[in-house]
Amino acid sequence: MKYKFIPVLLVLLAAGCKDNKQPEDQVKTPVLTQVAVENTQVVLAPGGTAVLTFRVEEPGAAFNYDITSSLCQVELRIEGTTEQPEFFNIHTIAATEEEGRYQMQLKDNGTQLAYNQSIILCLITSRPGYGKTMLRSEAFQVLSLMAKAGISDFRFKKEHNPGLGADVPLTVSTTEETYKHSIEGNIPYWLDDLHLIASFSSGNPVYVNEVVQESGKTSNDFSKPVAYTVFTEEGYDLTYTVTVSHFTGLPVLIIQTESGKAVNTKTEWIDATLCIHGVGAFEDLPETTTKIRGRGNSTWMWPKKPFALKLDSKTSLLGMPKHKRWVLLANFMDRTLLRNRMALEMGRLTSLAWTPRNQFVEVILNGEHLGNYLLTEHIKVDKNRVNISDDGYLMELDFHYDNPVQWMSQYGRCVSMQEGIPFSVKFPDDDDITEIQITRIKEHIDLVASTLYGPDFLDAETGYKNYIDIRSFADYWIVFELCVNHELANPGSVYMHKDKESKLWAGPLWDFDWGTFSYNYSPQAQNGLFLTNAIWYKRLFEDSDFRAQVKERWNVLKTHFDLLPSFLEAEAKRLFLSAEFNFQLWDPSEDRHMNGGNIINGDENMTFTQAVERMKTLLTERIQILDEQINAL
Repeated sequence: MKYKFIPVLLVLLAAGCKDNKQPEDQVKTPVLTQVAVENTQVVLAPGGTAVLTFRVEEPGAAFNYDITSSLCQVELRIEGTTEQPEFFNIHTIAATEEEGRYQMQLKDNGTQLAYNQSIILCLITSRPGYGKTMLRSEAFQVLSLMAKAGISDFRFKKEHNPGLGADVPLTVSTTEETYKHSIEGNIPYWLDDLHLIASFSSGNPVYVNEVVQESGKTSNDFSKPVAYTVFTEEGYDLTYTVTVSHFTGLPVLIIQTESGKAVNTKTEWIDATLCIHGVGAFEDLPETTTKIRGRGNSTWMWPKKPFALKLDSKTSLLGMPKHKRWVLLANFMDRTLLRNRMALEMGRLTSLAWTPRNQFVEVILNGEHLGNYLLTEHIKVDKNRVNISDDGYLMELDFHYDNPVQWMSQYGRCVSMQEGIPFSVKFPDDDDITEIQITRIKEHIDLVASTLYGPDFLDAETGYKNYIDIRSFADYWIVFELCVNHELANPGSVYMHKDKESKLWAGPLWDFDWGTFSYNYSPQAQNGLFLTNAIWYKRLFEDSDFRAQVKERWNVLKTHFDLLPSFLEAEAKRLFLSAEFNFQLWDPSEDRHMNGGNIINGDENMTFTQAVERMKTLLTERIQILDEQINAL
């Protein structure tokens, strides 16, 4: 009896168990969680294809790998960028028999013979509007057959070249000429000897002048281009022209003083040797004896010092005519480094009898690189400079008033000293000039000035034009106005010269780094002419003939001046590396310490490029202002 209900209980239990059974788990849909490439390198022949294999996780994940579809989820990108490669592309993608494994066919598009790029494969797991997630593979290398067969890496390693401060990698690229390649780079410091050992990668033998090259062992002279030739198994001869730009590309002037003595005086000449490396642009100067000392007035106070050189014999430097005396202008506070260079270029375009020639150099003094300097002809009497006889004279108008032979002329205007003009004699030299010569020079300047300021100054027979070359005075004034150089009014570094039988000439030009090419120091120049009252010019502009001469000269010169912005751009490009090194050494904004805490030129805190652009804008604007104002005189 007690067992009669067991079948029923079992049925009920069975029914209860059936009712409590959970539904079967749903099958999870695979999603893309990872992508990995199996190749570390893919090599493409010109116009050819090669296979790249990749895997995805999870293997059963579905995604669009139809490259003809706008919704394709597969992309190639250059490592570290969002850019897609230019020289090859995805040709096809196909699934293999193994789930989760795919083969991508890459195709060279024929636009570049040699390339070597680090690439990543990207899978976009969702599309715009739904969020965009990117899966990325590890980087792999895609290179052309030419790059693999030829040279794919080229550098100078410090371990093989002890003179280097660090390894110097060069860039391998392809020129438009078939199978011609270039390797270029810069050695960012000066080396006396460019015989260097190169390290390179190549899949085939490499030759220079039929001599087998061993990476990390063979030395060549890289002071000039070197042609490396690779002979490939495919029958190609690949030529790589290696061009090394050395240091800044400017000539290097090396000075070694006796016993390494410091140059810290403007009065003592220090014995030294000088040599110049022309870096292929100019003839080298072998070591020669010279003397050196400091120079300048306010410029001598800056951290970067200007220098004077006195060679033992007349010598041509960097293609400039022979002479003993030369100047190294430091251009310390000039962020463009180009103020003096541009002013002297303007002078070269005018009718001025002589404008100092100049060339940019890197200066190394007693083994220390001092930066960019402008090697300039010193203002001296010579057949190739201020060409006057021993009976002539050269004068400087200088408000510093610290010259051995000087006096104040009562005529004219000096901003720094109010009335009158300070004259000093630069030739004959201080040691040679006699009292008779001093008297004669003073008397002549008094005659010229008193005639200019006299009641009959316009008289054709007795007036000032009998004593002054008005064309040179017109050109001289134009350059100062165009450069916004207030020193004409101070006056400072303003020159005049006269030969025995000649009229008085204006010039030469000198010292254009303080306040020039800027409205910072001379804001009045922004709206017009600002030097019409300088020294003798107020009186000169009262003469209609002089105003006509200024107009005529301006309209002749403007055609040449219109080309100056392009000249400025070209010079700035040439100086770019030099400026970069120079301003790592010097801070031009330190000029504020000599200007009441204010910077002088206004560009001292800019980058070199910004300062040059500012200078170009002002120059272009100033040409327009002068064109309007001078033609309205």
